[in-house]
Amino acid sequence: MANGTRIETALAETLPLLPEERSWSFRDMLAVKSGLSIATWGFLFGGATGQLVGFIDGVIALFFGTAVGLGILFFALLLPVYRKGCESFVFLRSAFGPLGASLLAVPLVLGMVPFSAAILSTMAGAATEEVLIGLSLFSADSGLPLSAIMSFAVLGVSFLLAARGSDTLRLFNLATVPLLVLLSGGLLVAVFIEAGWECIFAAEPPETRWDRPTRLMLAVELNIVAAISWFGLAGNLMRYGESARAATWGTWIGLVPVSLLPSIAGLASSLALGSADPVQWMTPLVGPVLGLAMLLILIVANVSSAVGLLQGNVTTIIQNFGAPIRRLGFAGMTSILCVIASLIIWFATDALYAKFYSITASFGAIFAACVGVLLADRLVLRRSDANLAALHNASGGPYAFWSGINPAALIALAAGFATYIALLEPVSQTPDALFRYTSASLPAIAGAFVVHLALTRLVTIPARRGGYDGVRGARFDVSDAEPAE
Repeated sequence: MANGTRIETALAETLPLLPEERSWSFRDMLAVKSGLSIATWGFLFGGATGQLVGFIDGVIALFFGTAVGLGILFFALLLPVYRKGCESFVFLRSAFGPLGASLLAVPLVLGMVPFSAAILSTMAGAATEEVLIGLSLFSADSGLPLSAIMSFAVLGVSFLLAARGSDTLRLFNLATVPLLVLLSGGLLVAVFIEAGWECIFAAEPPETRWDRPTRLMLAVELNIVAAISWFGLAGNLMRYGESARAATWGTWIGLVPVSLLPSIAGLASSLALGSADPVQWMTPLVGPVLGLAMLLILIVANVSSAVGLLQGNVTTIIQNFGAPIRRLGFAGMTSILCVIASLIIWFATDALYAKFYSITASFGAIFAACVGVLLADRLVLRRSDANLAALHNASGGPYAFWSGINPAALIALAAGFATYIALLEPVSQTPDALFRYTSASLPAIAGAFVVHLALTRLVTIPARRGGYDGVRGARFDVSDAEPAE
């Protein structure tokens, strides 16, 4: 049986990946994670940062926020998921229970993935429209909803590639990522040549009612949330690494330094040109021939990211929503996500960009609280112990808690979410007076951490639920699942 088929079979049967089923080298992991990060959201997050702070503060916020967010996520979820070889939300069962983890997957996967796929397809569709008009294949005043049609076409191509499995994702990114890096670097150089260093460094964001420290913290917070939001997707794809070093460094470099290329380009263009969307300014900036070539690469970038998004998250749905969903298989479940994304494109295209930051921040509040619960559960309560067999027992076992749900974790999640909302209202992005000193995601993580720790020690452990009383005896030898260096 081919290695790629073995991996897909293991996933379909809800089993963890074994060492011999993990074949991605550092180069493979770096290509896939780079393909995820060089896409629409890189430009959008960079552009949003440029609406808050100047260029130097923006670069600091982009790097610091991304590094802090991903660093926390590594300790809470990515490293244990890699070591166990289990799917990310399967690992969440040790803290939330099987039913609790599945309930969390509803908003964080079924809600977030179609929205993100629609965003990627919409920008790629707009870029495709520009290419077709530039090649005189269509007229700008043809009256056809060309951008929407091309968005559906891009989504269809992404579906076909994602449904073919992890090997297709790996090979596609190996072939395209060098072009994507050149695109991001080329756009950044083009913006600096057009606007000039002095103009970009001197450019100021639009006037707001907040002072500079508050605006800087808002920019940092935006990028912490962006990094944490990789959540289960980053963990699911990281499991394919043939070694801990390849998985860790491929993920870190792909999601931090590489992701900064489109983000800084979006930051600079937002400050100097008034727009973070490269579709609007790419061709006028570099000329028709080079502009069309770069638009084609931008289309590939969004397809690459959409394929990784679908491939990594369909795994979560298949492993956490029972046998009827598993019978649909990868192709069936991927098609359902794409249909939902298509409906979003058709009915809410105009709202996609307008609501992007509010929706991302709202999901980010949930992700931050989840991270706090996981940190308390893994680092303090279980001390990195986890029973792999119990994680894959969805009907009982030590992680069943009460009817498959851990109330302590859900209460802690609510406490962390409330903490976030109190410090930063995500819809209007209105910060509290304390926000400038604390951010919102870090106190949310701390709040969920403390509440989960306290309730577990006061209620769950005395009730002998969750397997905490047998942690040391139930320890699973990670060398059985983690590839040797």
